[in-house]
Amino acid sequence: MALVASGCDAGTNGTATPSTIDTSAATAALWDPCTQVSNSTLQQIGVRPDTKRSGVAGVEEPGWKVCSWNNDNFNLGVSTTIYTVDDFKAKPDNINFSDLSIAGREGVQHRRSSDRFNELCDLIFPAKFGSFGLTISNRASAKNPAEPCSSARAAAEILVPTFPR
Repeated sequence: MALVASGCDAGTNGTATPSTIDTSAATAALWDPCTQVSNSTLQQIGVRPDTKRSGVAGVEEPGWKVCSWNNDNFNLGVSTTIYTVDDFKAKPDNINFSDLSIAGREGVQHRRSSDRFNELCDLIFPAKFGSFGLTISNRASAKNPAEPCSSARAAAEILVPTFPR
């Protein structure tokens, strides 16, 4: 599973943006899903806590804190990043944005143009500094995979209340 956002440029109004801040300090300050999502929350979603994997394919990325878990049907990725919803909207591979509201929190759902087999769905929610993300990626071994955005919204109903305000 890959969670990648485009970089950002300095804003014209003097506001600091991800390319103008200390990425390592900003990354260290992010909410960490690997330590903050409880096992009981993961079990409610239906993924196995013992499958926890930190980073993007096991690699830590500057500007991100990412954790993933799985079950027999899908991988669940939860992230927090210094990048905003607008940064995700600016990335050409991200398409079909639609607004949503889950557990009283506004966000967006989107797909990726590179997802030719309808296996992925991303939900992004604004955060105080950047955004929170939830990605469902159907596993190739899944016998009867659900539509990934349906799975993502169901997982978000359980997970979004755990995101800091």
